[in-house]
Amino acid sequence: MLALLSALCLPLTLVNAYADPGPCSGDCWAHDPGLWQRESDGKYFLFSTGNGIHISSSDSLQGPWKEEGYALPSGSSIDHDGNKNLWAPDVHYKDGTYYMYYAVSTLGSQNSVIGVASSPTMEVGKWTDHGSTGLSSDGSQGYNTIDANWIQIEDTQVLNFGSYWQGLYQVDLSSPLKIGSTAPNNIAYNASGNHAIEAPFLFQYNGFYYLFFSSGRANGYDTNHPAPGEEYRINVCRSESGRGDFVDQSGKSCLESGGTTVLASHGVVYGPGGQGILNDKNLGPVLYYHYANTNIGLAVEQYQFGWNRLNWNDGWPVV
Repeated sequence: MLALLSALCLPLTLVNAYADPGPCSGDCWAHDPGLWQRESDGKYFLFSTGNGIHISSSDSLQGPWKEEGYALPSGSSIDHDGNKNLWAPDVHYKDGTYYMYYAVSTLGSQNSVIGVASSPTMEVGKWTDHGSTGLSSDGSQGYNTIDANWIQIEDTQVLNFGSYWQGLYQVDLSSPLKIGSTAPNNIAYNASGNHAIEAPFLFQYNGFYYLFFSSGRANGYDTNHPAPGEEYRINVCRSESGRGDFVDQSGKSCLESGGTTVLASHGVVYGPGGQGILNDKNLGPVLYYHYANTNIGLAVEQYQFGWNRLNWNDGWPVV
């Protein structure tokens, strides 16, 4: 088993390229995490894929993290396959309310719906489900409507989303609860293999919009692990407008398989991804994600919450 786990790690030349995750104590399980720091007291809330969106909380980013329950314990009101096992939470705060986007789908399907819930506090028992945002896919589109991520660009609220197929997209919202009338716009695409690209997260910093996304295979490592380097990793492209023209550090378009790697497997960290960025009140920009710790196990049920402070080198993020 030790030989297998060692074989899964990247070559030694890459081991020192990435920092290890920050400390984590308590219940450190996470999967496709969403993270937010409460405006009133700085308390952290960690949201994960699973059932009605799993919630943990902590007074410190380092923990101890405590399991609280589920945001929507009965699942989503959306009448669609997968509405009891919700995916990919994305949380933000606007005008006194916390909003959480989530996906309703089933594994391998392009038939998906993005829903939204709201809360005054982010606590268990304080979430109201609003159902579908109006954004869905049925297999006839080039996209899959999962992995939503909210951001405001100038005066417009937008959702970034997408997984595999034709990649990542962006659509305008008419309110935090509903999409607008404009068609989604393709912002990133991986032309190789099975088009493994998903989990967009757009973050504005120092004059640019940075599009973080996950490339590679996300799971199944414990039963059928991928070839070295084909597991999850976190990439980035950037744009001045946030609306398109995303390029990587070499200048390659994100629509033409571009992407500069920010974090990949190293040491005991395997397959980091499902990421987001928290502009922490104390630490500044923090990259958060899930990963498999090879000392713990490779199954989804064993994934760990990871985080690293971000720095910028020549205009590009590094952990």
